[in-house]
Amino acid sequence: MNPGSKKPYIELVTGSVLFGLLGVFVDYLQDVPTGPMIFYKQLFGVLSLLVFIILTGKLSQIIPRKKKRYLLLLGFINTTTLFTYFICIKYTSFSVAILMLYTAPMYVTLLSPLILKEKITRKGIVALVLSFIGLLFIVDMSGITTGFAAGNGYIIGIAAGILAGFSFGSEIVTIRYIKDDYSSVAQLFWYTLIGVVLLLPFAGGVPKPVFADNLNLLILFGVVNTAMAALLYVSGISQIEAQKGSILALLEPVSGIFFDFTILHTPLLANTIIGCIFILLGAYIAVIEKSPRVFGKYFRIQV
Repeated sequence: MNPGSKKPYIELVTGSVLFGLLGVFVDYLQDVPTGPMIFYKQLFGVLSLLVFIILTGKLSQIIPRKKKRYLLLLGFINTTTLFTYFICIKYTSFSVAILMLYTAPMYVTLLSPLILKEKITRKGIVALVLSFIGLLFIVDMSGITTGFAAGNGYIIGIAAGILAGFSFGSEIVTIRYIKDDYSSVAQLFWYTLIGVVLLLPFAGGVPKPVFADNLNLLILFGVVNTAMAALLYVSGISQIEAQKGSILALLEPVSGIFFDFTILHTPLLANTIIGCIFILLGAYIAVIEKSPRVFGKYFRIQV
């Protein structure tokens, strides 16, 4: 990334905001079972991505060369993230699933020094802590306590959520690790195509009338959430330090809350607003070139 370039940040933020529409799509597609929903989301996404690659003359970019096994690994990790995230939503709630998914920055902070040789900075730790506090405000903690008392289904959801968070963190690190060998377009194309193959058993799991009624929305889901959002997201995060990028990705739940409120008319609670402020503050601290004077004074943050 060119020093001072804002393009990767804009791409990552825009991609995260578009990802925030996931809750809206899931709500509108509630008649479609989870497995088929993910399959067709990925299928229509990879088809629209292939059209984009052909029209822009990027076919040569997607030819596998070095580190082919990492493309397979990325496809498996991405599919695992999607599947476990949706399972967590099914057995718990959307807010709990988001909390579990976005424990990813903690795993990135642990993995990136070992794999990417990135340094852990005090500024990054402060940004991570603020963002996680924000997530805790957003999530209904009493609902988690009640859920655990309810039985095994909730525990399955939490276990799936923990795996989703670790998988998502691993995905971010892997994208950064192979960025010099494969463009964001190539990475996205292959991990989505591999996901389609892995999810193929779910292709017939939706009744034909339900599929026909929801076909247009499934296509839009794939184009917006799998192709457009992911292309911007992968392009941005591949050019930004993994720790910093994983914190910026927390803008997804913030935008998700905004879309839920404006489109689905979900009530907006005071705790949710406070949580969003903490996350936005954490994202701001993560991306600024110099530490704010107040933080530098009291925390002695080192960039």
